[in-house]
Amino acid sequence: GNLSSILFEQGRFGEAESGFRQALTLKPSYAQAYSGIGDILLKRGQLSDAIGYYRQCIDLDPMGIKAHDGLNKALGHLVPSWHVPMMNDSPRNDAYFAALQKAVTPETHVLEIGTGSGLLAMMSARLGARQVTTCEAVAEIAGIAQAVVADNGLTPPVTVINKMSSKLEIGKDMDQQADLLVSEILSSEFLGEGVLPSIEDARRRLLKPGGQIIPARGSIQFALFGGSDIEKNIRVDQVFGFDLSRFNTIVSRKQILFRSDLNIELLSEDTCAFFFDFNKTERITHEKRTIEVPVRETGRCCGIIQWIRLEMDDTIIFENHPSEKNPAQAWSHCLYIFPDAMDVTPGQVVRITAAHNRITPWFFLNSEVK
Repeated sequence: GNLSSILFEQGRFGEAESGFRQALTLKPSYAQAYSGIGDILLKRGQLSDAIGYYRQCIDLDPMGIKAHDGLNKALGHLVPSWHVPMMNDSPRNDAYFAALQKAVTPETHVLEIGTGSGLLAMMSARLGARQVTTCEAVAEIAGIAQAVVADNGLTPPVTVINKMSSKLEIGKDMDQQADLLVSEILSSEFLGEGVLPSIEDARRRLLKPGGQIIPARGSIQFALFGGSDIEKNIRVDQVFGFDLSRFNTIVSRKQILFRSDLNIELLSEDTCAFFFDFNKTERITHEKRTIEVPVRETGRCCGIIQWIRLEMDDTIIFENHPSEKNPAQAWSHCLYIFPDAMDVTPGQVVRITAAHNRITPWFFLNSEVK
């Protein structure tokens, strides 16, 4: 056990694993060996297997700090912390429920991409859907969702499948194409979870011609922002009489804003960078456009704040606008920070180049204020 731990510290993971496994054949109750194998599997990115070994260690040694720490890291990678506020995001839940309420009938077969806790699938079932097929790529999440659905007495009509939507097959996983496609595979920056290829594929193979998609459309929104509160958290200048501004050259230009207590000044009107209609059959390609953004308020502009807007159908809208304080948010706001903060006044225009490559959006300061 001790030799295997030394080998692990030296990065000799194969030898360390062999040593830990040999130790378990001699002493199956050797907790440290389970934790050590968990550490190796975690290093390799085999998160599900690592979790199993850490839990076996904790069963044998409930006070094993190293195993608890490893389990926490593995679960953090597998189930990011945004899952819980997402489930508790009331405006988001209300928007999805209202759209489902309008769309679901006793004849509806619903396909959901991205099960999570099973919440949207269960909403569909409670609203009377004939059949609900929901898929989840992460085995641990799919297993828990299956149990949650059973706890709520909704098996059937809900069937949880541990697959990516791109691997679903008609005639094997689904008896026929769905009438309604529901998804919530949107990142804070809209595109990061592969929403475009997933919906394009599902619409082509898994949805009946003319079937409804929720959300039907969506857009990446942004505004110029500033404010002393937020500036203190994203850049540094004079501190204690010292000029620290050079440090800004190594600060990330794109950041996720996790705090909701900071005062943020919006210095321009809301602007749409990109609009996506999920019902259009042609493949959405990468885009780039230059946008002239008129300054609305006097202030010190630090960059761009970005959020998402979803058109669930023709009437129901969800938007995580930065002016709305929400204690539990499914999506955070993204900040694109300019190399230098700029003083701006109404009448000026800031030219921004917005681009995306189907996976990641980005905003560039195109020129100085004019």
